[in-house]
Amino acid sequence: MERKTSENEKVYHQVIEHITNLATTKEISFGSKIPSERELMATLGFSRNSIREALRTMENMGIIESRQGQGNFLVNHIGESLSGVFSMLLSMEQTNYIEISQLRRFIEIGAYLLAVKSAKEEDLDCLSEILDEMELVRGEERAKLDKKFHDQIVLMSDNHLLELLNEALSGVFEIFISEMSKYVTDEDKERLVCLHRNVYENLRKKDVSEGIERIREHYNIIDRNLQMLAEKYKGVKVQ
Repeated sequence: MERKTSENEKVYHQVIEHITNLATTKEISFGSKIPSERELMATLGFSRNSIREALRTMENMGIIESRQGQGNFLVNHIGESLSGVFSMLLSMEQTNYIEISQLRRFIEIGAYLLAVKSAKEEDLDCLSEILDEMELVRGEERAKLDKKFHDQIVLMSDNHLLELLNEALSGVFEIFISEMSKYVTDEDKERLVCLHRNVYENLRKKDVSEGIERIREHYNIIDRNLQMLAEKYKGVKVQ
């Protein structure tokens, strides 16, 4: 069993390296079909079963996608895969929503710092439009616009890794935030909307320190409410 595991890992790493080399030399790109199992067998010298196991692992990681009757294609579904990992960690109580919120805070502060330098006028206009809509609605519609606002800031950072992490965390955090919003006081809700507006205004002014301070205040409110909701529902572990 140990020998088989070691062999599978060796095959997996070599298949990954081969696919990476093809991408580096521009022979394939996202959306492109990767070499067939037969071609990988001939190139790398491994058995069909070993190649299939390696490809299955890559599919589970969100690197490739198998399409019936067409073959395997290079994709970027890693965010979805990471979201599954975070969900599993939550289920096994190896993390909690407070920690996820803290990680989102760090991501957004980093994104804000980058967005101050790279934000385009059309990006800022998009944020302004989201805010205008947010102030007119309540409940689930506001929660959706809230998420859209934060996602837009991360997109404005022009950092693909931050986008990837944000996508993964949003998937597991969104449900809990939606539930939490039912219990947040009207005062906190209005303060959060105000803080979104403050972040936007400071981003437009390129004010780093004030913008980050408003992001921190925003997440302090989120964390406080998460803590209260976690205590209400004892199934959520908090530290």
